[in-house]
Amino acid sequence: MSKISESELKKQIKSRQFSPIYVIYGTEQMFVRRYSEQLANAVTGKNPSDFNFHKFSGDINLDDFAASLQIVPFMSEYNCVFVSDIFFDNMDADSLARFKEITDKTVETTVLIISMPTYVPSKNSAAFKSLVKRAEKNGSVCEFNKLNQSMLERYIAKWANENGKMISRVNAAKLISYCGDDLNLLKNELAKICAYAKGEEVTLQDIEKLATQNLETKIFALSDAVLNGNGDKAFNTLDLLFYQREEPVMMLYVLSASYVDAYRIRVADECGVLKDNVAKDFEYKNRAFTLEKARKATAKVSTEALRKSLDLLVEADIKFKSSSVNARLCMEQLIAQLLLIAKEGRI
Repeated sequence: MSKISESELKKQIKSRQFSPIYVIYGTEQMFVRRYSEQLANAVTGKNPSDFNFHKFSGDINLDDFAASLQIVPFMSEYNCVFVSDIFFDNMDADSLARFKEITDKTVETTVLIISMPTYVPSKNSAAFKSLVKRAEKNGSVCEFNKLNQSMLERYIAKWANENGKMISRVNAAKLISYCGDDLNLLKNELAKICAYAKGEEVTLQDIEKLATQNLETKIFALSDAVLNGNGDKAFNTLDLLFYQREEPVMMLYVLSASYVDAYRIRVADECGVLKDNVAKDFEYKNRAFTLEKARKATAKVSTEALRKSLDLLVEADIKFKSSSVNARLCMEQLIAQLLLIAKEGRI
């Protein structure tokens, strides 16, 4: 028993060869939720008896939790205990020790499923690392991480087909660039677009008209307008962000991140370092595509201009954190200064 893959988890569900304990978690929470539910259904059936299915969530009562694991199944092969989104950070030392003691004792007829469908625990958490280590020893651990661009496009094509539509790879990539890489959001957005699209194929116009753009996409449009010296578009985008009540601090954070991406890939290019190495060194993982976007957006801006822009963004961050400021006025001043730096630094 150890860390298992998605296919291995599927095999266990299908064969009903269950481990005594499962820990299912990761950043791709659609899969965490889906496979946790499928596993629970396989263990107890879709309409389990209250005698054989016990569910806990959040700040759990450890006495009730311990008792549920000892229950002998009634007219069923297994007793299933399902625990979702445990907040380890809220537990004191005694509670953590008790939780460890409880989960270390496996019962032959009980399957314990610990699932994190809405909460991604920190991998630096000593309590969570300890749980994973014990589960790898006594049962099975399955981690679902974000899918890469190619796999996301495949899922989008599959979902479009399920909705009676087709979508090209290019348009699937456009939808990802607008909505991000969250599968739940992508599936919901695609269902909405397919419902309104008139033709057999989802077009670029359908996506641009109906897709909800995430904050990162909006900020990229803002930074792209700044770097291209398009003041009207930059201020119109900023105005839209405030109208949509986006948090100024988050705007500044995402804007700063886009400039950091641009500076990293620029310095790497000047030093002959490959983009893949940059993505690995800075742990971009499935976000490596942002480096290529940043490279294209800053192609006509000098390295010195990027440095000055980063200095300006740091100053703005300090100002936001150190005093009570008029957030809108500060952001407007920041955009004006970034536009001036980009104009002066045109290659």
